[in-house]
Amino acid sequence: MNLRQETRDARRERLYRAAGEAIVRAAETDGDPVALMIAATGEAARYCDPVIRQHPLFFELRKRFLMPEERLRKQQEERDAAAVAAEPGLVVWVRRQFDDWRHAAYRMDDLSGLHWSSISGGLRHRANREYLHAYVRCDGMIAGELAHSCRHGQGPHRIKVCIVKVDNKKNWQEIERAAPARSP
Repeated sequence: MNLRQETRDARRERLYRAAGEAIVRAAETDGDPVALMIAATGEAARYCDPVIRQHPLFFELRKRFLMPEERLRKQQEERDAAAVAAEPGLVVWVRRQFDDWRHAAYRMDDLSGLHWSSISGGLRHRANREYLHAYVRCDGMIAGELAHSCRHGQGPHRIKVCIVKVDNKKNWQEIERAAPARSP
């Protein structure tokens, strides 16, 4: 039996066509174009994802569907929001440094040692100005994640965190009232 192998150009054309069909179907059904293309072609995600992201229809129909990483992020945000909403009392979002992209939610009652500082916890980076800081237990978060690994010793640890206004817009006045006055 003599099976002819698909040429590189034929494979590229087949994947390009399948990517276009998957993008259109994802836009119509709010589906995942990568999963749809995998199902249609039998190819691995590592081959399908780049073809989809480079396809002209991807940019044209982009707002009509979510990619896998966006879907995961949205699900995590929904879980975090549900966990925070279930908590009685004030919930504060904290970061390890003022410019960290990771953040976690703690009960206001779980924060201790509120103070203004320009030195962060962890790596002790100097910030561009003073921010509100506090101390928390590394395992006491309600939702989210912090830049803390517990690699330096058995946890839980008392760690310094930064409280930024952008994460706590709704409750900032209440948080600021609980904090000591800023030094001049």
